[in-house]
Amino acid sequence: MALALLVALAGSCTLTRPLHGLTCEVGAGNASCLFGQPCEADGDCATASCDSTTCHCPADMMTIDSQYCIDPTEVTNSAYRRFLATKPDRSTQPAFCQWNTSFAFDDGSSAPTNRCAKRETGDDFPASCVNWCDAHAFCASLGKHLCGKMHGGPNPESALADRTQSEWFNACSGGPLARDYPPESNTLADCFLVDTGPKKVTLPGNSGCEGGYSGVFDMSGNVSEWEDSCTAQDGVDDTCLARGGSFDLGGPPDGGYQCKAMASFSRNEAYIALGFRCCSG
Repeated sequence: MALALLVALAGSCTLTRPLHGLTCEVGAGNASCLFGQPCEADGDCATASCDSTTCHCPADMMTIDSQYCIDPTEVTNSAYRRFLATKPDRSTQPAFCQWNTSFAFDDGSSAPTNRCAKRETGDDFPASCVNWCDAHAFCASLGKHLCGKMHGGPNPESALADRTQSEWFNACSGGPLARDYPPESNTLADCFLVDTGPKKVTLPGNSGCEGGYSGVFDMSGNVSEWEDSCTAQDGVDDTCLARGGSFDLGGPPDGGYQCKAMASFSRNEAYIALGFRCCSG
């Protein structure tokens, strides 16, 4: 009976994945099944997690609108060091990242104004001074993806403030709440640290810059975050978006910290005020 039900569910799973053009194939292990669709193992799920019958978000991610998953905080130095310790294979990078010969933190020599030499290196600070390809590889190593278009892949810059397309913007703005900033206005002060350097990421359950969804932190201020939204897929000179504003913007809270705000960096740039988080599903 259980097997018959699973077969029936698999047969009814026909939603095409926007990124890969796949339908949900239970048991194929090709990450083709979206949040809420049937599965047999983690490898079946675009969320990277299966509870034996259904794809859902991993325990370390937050569920957004029962559609996809997002990291509750910016990726930390300690998490990124664990990635480096696995000695990841650089040859698995996409063609437009093959120029990237090392996933190591930038030491400052190639970063704007050499500020990466002064970055916060403590375990609980955000992993800054990594380029776009580094961030992309980290997320992929965990079966996740750099936040971009819904369900993965590059989000066009023209859709940077479209909650139906941008995973990052939807999570920041609270989806249908359509907030300008992620938190309620009376907690904005928790987000804006001007030229004091980044703060440690806020652990779930603690107070801090929370929103647009409960349990999601620091989408405004702290460090900006790489998004899978680039002008092309040619290589090192592609320009990619960074979202959310950062501690070094200076001045009082303004439009630079809004969910719709963005900055642009070359794919190979690394910066003390630029980090990332991952999505899945």
